[in-house]
Amino acid sequence: MGKIGLALGGGGVAGSAHLGVLLALEEAGIPVDCVAGTSAGAIVAALYAYGYGPEELIGMVSAINKRYLDYDYLSLFLRLINRSVTVQGIIKGEKLRDLIVNKTGNTRISDIRRPLALLSSDLQHARQVVFASCEYRHDDNEVDVITDIPIADAVQASFAIPVLFRPVAHNGRLLVDGGIMDNCPVTAARALGADKVIAVNLVCANPVSTPFPSIMSVLSRVISMNLAIQARSIARHADIVLHPDVGTVGVLEFPKLHACIEYGYEHTRSRIKEIKETLGW
Repeated sequence: MGKIGLALGGGGVAGSAHLGVLLALEEAGIPVDCVAGTSAGAIVAALYAYGYGPEELIGMVSAINKRYLDYDYLSLFLRLINRSVTVQGIIKGEKLRDLIVNKTGNTRISDIRRPLALLSSDLQHARQVVFASCEYRHDDNEVDVITDIPIADAVQASFAIPVLFRPVAHNGRLLVDGGIMDNCPVTAARALGADKVIAVNLVCANPVSTPFPSIMSVLSRVISMNLAIQARSIARHADIVLHPDVGTVGVLEFPKLHACIEYGYEHTRSRIKEIKETLGW
């Protein structure tokens, strides 16, 4: 049957659907040998590879809410009165990083036993950056692989959505959300050694009746459309694609965390037979 890889895509709060996917796979006895994650998927992938099981991860969700959003009010205020003040993101991202530190300590990604890859994007050099816990077999000259970084730093760099979150500086790089270049890391799962890849794609751009009353609403729609097109293209390289119907969940819509877990769980359960057949069970 070979090694089974899991590619967890980005999607903000909708990323909690990955927990439902993991739980359903575990209940069905389907092992995950390696895992790759982008953005919200990186948070789940990192904690899972570290050693937390699906039920433990689901148990952590109730404590996650808006208090983890450390808005950079001071910089925003200073910017209003002093044009020379630089504001790189509305949210610092440090509290979410601290959450990962609390769960993983100062563990470096190279210390993780389960093959893991977390994706980020180098804003200055327009290159994909992959944080990998083990050998990462690829032949893409546009990809830089880093194996020596704390897990928490790698996760923060992966979920640093431009404008919303402050970019992460690391060894001369300015890193932002991995979803910009690859929002469904199937290729990364393959590079970790996966023979079969299950991809979880959470991005969609279904028709809407919204009149788009603001610049931000238009920008948000444009981004979701581009990510959806990108994810569909990349996901075709997976052996099976799971697409839980999480609907239109806001990136930071925390009250919907548990609903998204349920969506991921039910969708995966409904496709267990298909998954096993595809994997050759």
